[in-house]
Amino acid sequence: MKHFLLLLTLVLFIIPKAIGQTSAKTGNWYASAEADRGVIIEVYPNPTTSHIGLTDVQGVQKVMVFNLAGRQMKIFEDIAADKKMYVGDLPRGIYLVRIIGDKGKVITTKRISKQ
Repeated sequence: MKHFLLLLTLVLFIIPKAIGQTSAKTGNWYASAEADRGVIIEVYPNPTTSHIGLTDVQGVQKVMVFNLAGRQMKIFEDIAADKKMYVGDLPRGIYLVRIIGDKGKVITTKRISKQ
């Protein structure tokens, strides 16, 4: 039993850190994509009732909206600086907005509240 616990500790904690990976508890794996751009993208207004927008759309290819169970609720592919994305048909609750950039790379994921 001691050997199993030692092996489990090595696999889950020590080896990933040694090769430069982060665990889910230490941070978001996608956060570096936003930092690489040098611009923080925010979703506004938050909370919202009908529409959302992005503070910066440069390099954004699509925006996906998920409920907290992980189900994709909306997808927006025609992204423009002055264009608002309609979420008024979604039920009240908390949603995750995933912003996708070039080559399908996740730029960031933000949490919004729909009233």
